[in-house]
Amino acid sequence: MPAAALVATVATGASAAPVWTGDFETGDLSQWNTSLNGEHISVVTSPVLQGTRAGQIQLTNDARWSNGIKRVELNHKPAAGRTAEGAQTYFAWSFYLPEALAADPPTQIGYWESDGSYNQMMSFEVVGQNISFATRKPANKVHWQANGAVTPGVWHRIALHIKWSTNPSQGSVDVWFDGEQVVTAGQAQTLADGNPHFTQLGLLRNPSEFTDSPILILDDAVEGDTLEDVRPALPSSGEGGAGGAGGGGTGGGDNTGGAGGAGGATSGSGGAGGGTTTSGSVTSTSSAATSGAGTTGTGAGTGGADEGADEEGDEGGCSFRAAGSPAAPTTLALAGLAVALAFARRRARR
Repeated sequence: MPAAALVATVATGASAAPVWTGDFETGDLSQWNTSLNGEHISVVTSPVLQGTRAGQIQLTNDARWSNGIKRVELNHKPAAGRTAEGAQTYFAWSFYLPEALAADPPTQIGYWESDGSYNQMMSFEVVGQNISFATRKPANKVHWQANGAVTPGVWHRIALHIKWSTNPSQGSVDVWFDGEQVVTAGQAQTLADGNPHFTQLGLLRNPSEFTDSPILILDDAVEGDTLEDVRPALPSSGEGGAGGAGGGGTGGGDNTGGAGGAGGATSGSGGAGGGTTTSGSVTSTSSAATSGAGTTGTGAGTGGADEGADEEGDEGGCSFRAAGSPAAPTTLALAGLAVALAFARRRARR
């Protein structure tokens, strides 16, 4: 076989591999850099998405951090240089909720933040069965929201492609939910500064009191160099995601798709330039949708952008809707206005 043909054959047959895996197959939390309120985290054998183990996170009202935030999380810090200016990161994880999360208080299930300066740069927030994704700089912006998408009792998967930059015109984020791309090249300042950035997954709420005790199961978290490395779609053998959110398409009107079934996502072709796409019970805005710049929310857990209400803080910044705001489809976007980065800048306290 000619050398060129051999090289082509090897390249074609090569399989993607992540640079880091957090799948709990070690039977413990050793794959992760650290845990926050780790006594509430356990390794379970059911439910699992792949392999034989997954991580269970349970948030209780007494899982309080030094600044009053209620949190139970796992931390992953990419290797040196992997979140530097101009670098690109692919990251994905799967989660399962036995029961829907509360509509109030809202809950963050994952975010990226700067080490040392503790500025939260982007996050996923769940309100009931509704989910939204927002970036924080140069101003708070909700890039995507999907109502009814976080179906309890089935696995869901989130994947990210982040281009790291302190320059908002150079930084961007792509997001996939249950294999469907829901944000395409969403522009944002993705680096707060020259510090390394890390991600935390789990359950995080503001300092309000609550009586429920939600459980989140994590599995198959991966960091890689390509989208193929991190496998944005759920495996066909998994329980799958119900009703993935629609992506941007052409036209200016609404488009209704069929209901999403277990094991995959269904999407319609939506209206570009801020149109709305309906896919089953899921509504998503185009990546051009903006929630407003630096708006200060009201109620518990609110404050000015970047400064935060609690300067004593902890290593995980977070952002919330105004307490008590409804989770209806028309008001979930307003939630992004009220997040206002109440806790976006924190100092570590371990």
